[in-house]
Amino acid sequence: MAIIKKISARFTGFYFNLLAFVLPKKLKKDGFNLFCTPFSKGLKPHHQAFLIPAFAEVLEVDGNKIQTYQWGTGSKKVLLVHGWASHSFRWKSYIKALVENDFTVLALDAPAHGNSTGKIMNLVIYERTLSAFLAKHPDLHTIIGHSIGGFATTYYLSRNPQTSIQNAVILAAPGKVEEFFAFYVQFLGLSNKAIRLISEQFEKELHRKPSYFSAINFAQHIKTKAFIVHDTGDKSTNYLDSENLSQAWKGSKLKLTKGLGHELKSEELLQKVINFIK
Repeated sequence: MAIIKKISARFTGFYFNLLAFVLPKKLKKDGFNLFCTPFSKGLKPHHQAFLIPAFAEVLEVDGNKIQTYQWGTGSKKVLLVHGWASHSFRWKSYIKALVENDFTVLALDAPAHGNSTGKIMNLVIYERTLSAFLAKHPDLHTIIGHSIGGFATTYYLSRNPQTSIQNAVILAAPGKVEEFFAFYVQFLGLSNKAIRLISEQFEKELHRKPSYFSAINFAQHIKTKAFIVHDTGDKSTNYLDSENLSQAWKGSKLKLTKGLGHELKSEELLQKVINFIK
């Protein structure tokens, strides 16, 4: 299976590199869409079985139907923000523990993820989704974001200094959008010309160069308290990004773990998160 994926990736890379020369406009569009397509797996029956009992609402954002959930009626509200190619079920252990600790727990499936609609997703789209959701919940106290969900949370906080959010927990988040480009260069074997053209389309679509989207830059003016967590053995995102983020985010607390990988699932860590936001 790994060999098949590698062959498929190289074929895709060859196709994109060819397009860069013969049909550069098509390469720009197809390349940008590839970068923004999560290829997330559908929810399995046990995922849906867990989510169905929640109080569910649909939020319309930029033409997408965003599925939102709520558990419990605790005195403080916390929003859970999942990562790339994931969905709200990934927070199962957090939801149970937070409800038991007097929290009202809210979560949402990002565009093109879980039970939400949409075909593409990127940092700007995720931030707009968070902004729309939080506008409906101005009394939210805490956000916990995993992976790109943590990156989007940082971006949201930098753009909304008057937010009600008092605590942020950032788990295994990437540090900059350019890391995604580096991944695709290596994984697909993209040429310099292909990357340049895709970068141009990125700037056209999002009105910013990829280098603008840096968690370190976003964090420098954020006043929300933060607990930043990363595993030193994370193979999906680099723990050095969290070290740098913590240095830029004044008053933040950094926790480096070992052996938990990118998912960071641990009862001990979960308790530390709860202690921080309580």
